[in-house]
Amino acid sequence: MSPSSADGPGAARVLVAGGGPFQLDIIRAVRRLGAESVVVDRDPCAPGMALADHGEAVDTTDVDAVVGVARRYAVDAAVTAASDAAVYAVAAVIEDRGLVGLPTAVARTCRDKLATFTCVRAAGLAAPETRLARDAAEAATLASAIGGYPLVVKPRSSAGGRGVSIVRSPSELAEAVARATGYAASGDGVLVQAFVGGISAGVEAFFWRGALHRAFVLNDQYRDGFVSPVGHSLPSSLEPAARQAVVDAAARFAAACGVTDGPANFDLRLVEGETVLIEINPRLGGSSITELVRTCYGADLSAATVMAALGRSPDGPLALGEARPVAARLLVGRGRGPLRLVGEPAAPFAGRDDVLSLVVNAADGAPARLAVDDWSLFGSCLVRGATLEAAEALAARVAGDVEAAITVMP
Repeated sequence: MSPSSADGPGAARVLVAGGGPFQLDIIRAVRRLGAESVVVDRDPCAPGMALADHGEAVDTTDVDAVVGVARRYAVDAAVTAASDAAVYAVAAVIEDRGLVGLPTAVARTCRDKLATFTCVRAAGLAAPETRLARDAAEAATLASAIGGYPLVVKPRSSAGGRGVSIVRSPSELAEAVARATGYAASGDGVLVQAFVGGISAGVEAFFWRGALHRAFVLNDQYRDGFVSPVGHSLPSSLEPAARQAVVDAAARFAAACGVTDGPANFDLRLVEGETVLIEINPRLGGSSITELVRTCYGADLSAATVMAALGRSPDGPLALGEARPVAARLLVGRGRGPLRLVGEPAAPFAGRDDVLSLVVNAADGAPARLAVDDWSLFGSCLVRGATLEAAEALAARVAGDVEAAITVMP
């Protein structure tokens, strides 16, 4: 579509970078708030394009092209969700049009993991020892300098856990470096990082006018072989004092990196009472986190993000209700080939009032639309339970049963 005066006078226009499954909620939020969405995605068939008031088939990593779209539509705000790759373009639009949001310098710091850790450690905060390696030989030399094995190898700038490996012995190092290099920009090298154990916790935070306005501490769930969390649950199982300490640490990490407005997603580890930063992403989180927060607390992070980007107070959408135990889970399978489905994988859970959402984006004979390294992503579920433990167990069961009905062919 192209701009037209027939679109209606006075309606604010919000550019949404990305039209994939994880951006659908924020596109819907734009509509709920009475604004027009201008969605850019390299895939003209992305599901968000069908929801958009204006859709443009533009790669979100092509910053100049995205800025050009923003100018043509004279957008009043720019946002994204669950897409690290789109953060640069959003920041560029914000600066080009003088909008509210993340400056490009801050986006660059957060996207460059080496720069992130440098800022955090310079502020006296906890982050794993991280070194830059140009090749596998240099990575092997650096391994002992950061404490030996296990260690983590990752791209300097990537997204969604792509190219990240936990390396447990020297024999695995070369393959891990090659994988990370595949996602690295030319000349970037890869990062060799000390492995941090402890308790994994996520924080979905919202900043407004330089202060932490709201924060939700997430319980993380993992499965063998998949580096990033495959699931989250709320409310946090941490004791109140420990939960507050995590929130306070997230605020300090954000300040060190210059994040002052809008959403931010943190990947953290709790080690002997200390909160260690693994990653900070200055955008709404993925893996159904926004829907999870809304179901648990009634807070609408997508609406808050759009309102703040338009320069309006996010207080209304961030009002809290009584917490309800909920859990969300990604549906994943190892491999990158065509999918084979047995029956209707979601059918056994149809009509259940404790399965709030079950989305299966899988077609028999076709590969999954989304993938992370050698894993295919083909949906998500959101459930509730009488207790946190019950919700987590149900989410694991739903995911397990659906995944068992979907085979990724070689």
